[in-house]
Amino acid sequence: MKIKQSIEELFPTPLWILDVQPSDAAAFNARLKVEIEKIMARPKVPSGSNWQTPQDLHSRPEFAELAQLIEIAARSVSQFLGIEQHPMMITGCWANINPPGSYHPTHNHPNNYLSGVYYVAVPDAGSHLVFQDPRPLAMTPATTKPTRFTSNASLALPQPGRMVIFPSWLRHHVPSNEGTTERISIAFNLMFTNFAETMAAPRWKPSAGQAG
Repeated sequence: MKIKQSIEELFPTPLWILDVQPSDAAAFNARLKVEIEKIMARPKVPSGSNWQTPQDLHSRPEFAELAQLIEIAARSVSQFLGIEQHPMMITGCWANINPPGSYHPTHNHPNNYLSGVYYVAVPDAGSHLVFQDPRPLAMTPATTKPTRFTSNASLALPQPGRMVIFPSWLRHHVPSNEGTTERISIAFNLMFTNFAETMAAPRWKPSAGQAG
């Protein structure tokens, strides 16, 4: 008996990866690093610890070029999703400094629609961005060849000049920096500018004669 098999993927979780051209990224990242260092005004962050800037980088003139890049990326994502009629704004933007031995525990970004990270400097080891399977009660049977259908986590590979955008509800973590240099990234959140005015109201209407 012959059987024909087909596979359909349901409810995919999108991940957008945007790369600045290397020739542009080198100078751009150098400028970002200088501005981050000005905010820090410190000696090197101790090994194993983390340091973050305030979350208002998008409102500072020194980071206007970065904010513009994020906004361009957000519009591209909106067009892909078919929701460009609902403009988004940056609600928070901050730099992370992770020296050797430091890591970020598993977390997500509540009260936003999209989140992302831009990589300024990436050490030679231990810089993966790890996303957790969001499905409840997912099973992970032993397999000789793990695939995206059998794994409970997935990696995004950072590199200088790369931006990764993902749904804000998607839980993720960054393993320990096993390199010899600092990992410098800039995280951000995006939310619909007029959410309460344009999207939060009920989408249904009562039937004729029915109370609201």
